[in-house]
Formats: sequence, C-alpha cells, structure tokens
Amino acid sequence: MKPYSLLFADSDTNILNGHRRIIKALKPAWSMAFASTGREAMSKINTMRPDVLISELNLTLEDGTDLLKAVQQAYPEIIRIVLSSEPDGESEVILRATQSAHRFLAKPFKGELLVEQIEKAGNLRNLLNSSELLEIIGGIPYLPSLPDLYYELIRAIDEPLISLSEIGDIIARDVSMTGRVLHLVNSAFFGLPRKISNPQTAVVMLGINVIKSLVCYVKLFFAAPDIIMPGLSLDKLWLHSSMTAQLSKEIATNFHAPVNVQEDAFLAGMLHDVGKLLLLEHPRYYDKVLQALSGMDEKDFSEAEYQVYGTSHAEIGAYLLGLWGLPDPVVEAVAYHHRPSRLKFESSIVLISSYLANALLSMADGEKVKIDSVIMQNATVSQLFNEWKKQAESLYRESAV
Repeated sequence: MKPYSLLFADSDTNILNGHRRIIKALKPAWSMAFASTGREAMSKINTMRPDVLISELNLTLEDGTDLLKAVQQAYPEIIRIVLSSEPDGESEVILRATQSAHRFLAKPFKGELLVEQIEKAGNLRNLLNSSELLEIIGGIPYLPSLPDLYYELIRAIDEPLISLSEIGDIIARDVSMTGRVLHLVNSAFFGLPRKISNPQTAVVMLGINVIKSLVCYVKLFFAAPDIIMPGLSLDKLWLHSSMTAQLSKEIATNFHAPVNVQEDAFLAGMLHDVGKLLLLEHPRYYDKVLQALSGMDEKDFSEAEYQVYGTSHAEIGAYLLGLWGLPDPVVEAVAYHHRPSRLKFESSIVLISSYLANALLSMADGEKVKIDSVIMQNATVSQLFNEWKKQAESLYRESAV
C-alpha cells in the first residue's frame, strides 16, 4: 500500500505542529503539507492533489466560500475529514459541513484515532478501480428521497406534538434519509461508544432541532426528481429496499443473532442498493451498462456493471457508506451483496442475511438468481432456506396488492 499524502488546514499553527509530530511518529512514510488559511490550503491542493484533507471546520476562501465545499466541487475524489472544537451538535457550521465532509473528529483527539480514520477511508478505495467513479461519489452532497416520504417528513416536523419516535419511523422507511441521519450520528464528533444502526435511535440522539435543520436548512434530504432512466424505477427500488430490510432482519433473528446484529442486518438490507441512487445523475454510467446488458444472454445488471467498469453499484454504495462511518458489518454486507464468496474471511450474519433477503426477493420478482454455494452450505441456511423463500414470496405478493 502506497503512503498517503495529507494536507492539514488549521488557523492555529500550534495545532498544525501537533499534527506534524503525531503523523511523523506514527506514520513516518506518509507525506504532509500544512496550511493556515483557506486560500493557502486551496493553493497547495491545486499543486499536490493530496489523498486526504484534514481541515478545521470553518476555514473559508477569500470570497467567503467554505473550503470543504470548494474542495468537494473542484477535487471530489479527495477524502475530507473535519476536525472541530465546536461544542454544539446543532451548530449551523456543523450541520452545513455534513454536506461536504466524509468524516468528523472532535478536538481533542488521540493521534491513533486520526490515523485509523485516514486508513479506514483510504482502504475503502480498494473497492473501486476507477478514478471516474471516485470523483462521482466524492462530489455527491446528498441523495434523493422518495417524494411521498419526504413531504410526509416535512409535514411531521411541523406538528407541535409529533414524537421523535414517529419521525424516526418515517426516516427508517427511506434509503437516503436513513443513510444521512446515520452518517451524522455515527461521526466521531458525537463521540458515541458504539455505532448506531437503528434510525429511530439516531433521531432520538440527534433531537428534533437537528432533524429540522437537516430538512429545512441544510437540505440534506430532498424530493427525488422525475428521472426517466430505462431499467430503473425509483419506486421499485425503494420498495425492494424496504422489503429486503424486513426479510434481512427476520433471517438474522432466525440465526438467534443479538439485537445489534439484527439492526445491522436491517440497515444493510435497506441500504444494499444505495449505489444505484448515487449514479442517478450520471446517466452515462447507466447507458454503458444497459448497452452491455443488451448483449448478454442472461440479463444480470450487476454482471454487466462488472463487465464494463470492473466494479458495481454494490462497491460504489459501500465506498460512500464507509466514508460516512457506518458500521463495518453493514459496509461489508453492502459491498459483497452480489458476490459474497469474494470476501476473504467467513461471512458475517449481516452479510448472509442481507444477501439472502435480496436474492430471494429478486427470485420472487421473477429474476433468475443462483444462490451462492458457500452460503448454502451453512447449516442454518440449508435448514430454513425454503421457509425464507416463502416469506419472500409472501412479502412480494403483499407489495403488489
């Protein structure tokens, strides 16, 4: 693995010197550059193109443009980590940064934690082999939400007697809103002792004011546009994701998995196709895949993706979720939900559950799916497979009513 190149940006030179000592002691092979103003940082980025930008929260350019936003727009492939001493999670600058930062760290922090964050974000790049895709993903500030749910959420937060639990229920039904809320609550800025996979729990922890700000001010959620793209139905994608989440959690329950694993399984099922949402504004990607798909005997969208790009929406979605700091078992399950045997170690319950849920629901929809032979060797899977298949068929029938 090649050494990372880092750019630290902070108005406090003492803090910059501290970063220099930490990285030099822990990772002497990594290269570093330092900037004390937004203008200086942007100048050095133009010259060196670092792998990672580690920036103080509120640095701006001469025209008042936020440094993080400017880097996102000009060099979206750069991993962006925010360091903040801001004590208020409802702060306007914190919420605005959620649009353009991949990860957050609250000051003070241990050097080992910073190195871990950099390495985790950097290692995710191994999932993708295209600089074009890295740029596409890095430049996306938000994901579209299903219009009906979006407007339901808008109405709900204006209700004076609405409960956080009710708001959490709405968010839990939507792929992109779930991802964004968990991105924020799982950031190191909040310093929680464990990763949160349950969107209802995340809403309770964030509070109504943060949710209102995310919806109304920062606009991290927005209604999906009317997109006409052959082979892709947003309504169908959201419905499939919701059913996959339900069945995935049920399968994990049948494995007698603990509650946190069941929640991870639900989340992996909900987010397994999030990579398709990321690519909505890039029809060229879909055009190439659909062209390859037309020449294949057996129509398999993901295999057409691998043929054209050497990667798929699975790895693309996992890359973003990993940058956002979602739980590792969820990222792993999303990444390998089409090719679980590619994982170099034993599959987790989360991966098995979400993989089977997706596969069985696709079969119920009439698709030809070959179940992974390694997963079928699992004793619990072989024993309960037909029962899960019936549950998938039942869910699919109910959805068609």
